[in-house]
Amino acid sequence: MIAELLGTVVTGVLSGGATGLIGIALQQWGDSRKRTDDLARLRLEHEQTRELAKLEADKQLELAKLGADSAERLAQLQAEARIEESADLNYRASFEHDRATYLDKGAQAQSRAARWMMAVVDFVRGIIRPGATIYSMGLLTVLMLWVRDLYARTGVTLTPDQTMRLVMEIVGTCTYLATTTTVWWFGVRPAQRR
Repeated sequence: MIAELLGTVVTGVLSGGATGLIGIALQQWGDSRKRTDDLARLRLEHEQTRELAKLEADKQLELAKLGADSAERLAQLQAEARIEESADLNYRASFEHDRATYLDKGAQAQSRAARWMMAVVDFVRGIIRPGATIYSMGLLTVLMLWVRDLYARTGVTLTPDQTMRLVMEIVGTCTYLATTTTVWWFGVRPAQRR
């Protein structure tokens, strides 16, 4: 029975970790896909600019060729600059979002109650992820202690097999949830930029 319980815990950790890693991979795939789409859009705009340059090439072939080459290099540099600027803005916005308030500073300066309420709102918003993670870990610990006590007492009206199945379901589910929150929530945090 203890081997089954350990198997359930290991299964919960592995499946929760896998779900967390899948969540991270999906989010990173989505970010990569967005960057690819932005680059494709910029390339399409560039191609349209190049077609206009080809029309003028009939009049001034050498000047149009030089202009197209310059425009292509400039478009590439602008596309790279826009992608880098967008990534930088997204990076800064993620940090600003974590400490953003929902009432402008002018309104807060006029009211002490508004400043206090916004501080409470920001605190609650900021504590949700770590609080839920701590709760999941605490719940897992409490359930493990409860299972140990229940197993020691065995004064339950359920049969030992029923009790063990119930305990393994609870432990497996809690292990899965705790592992998922830990891996996923903390795995999607943006890496620090140099």
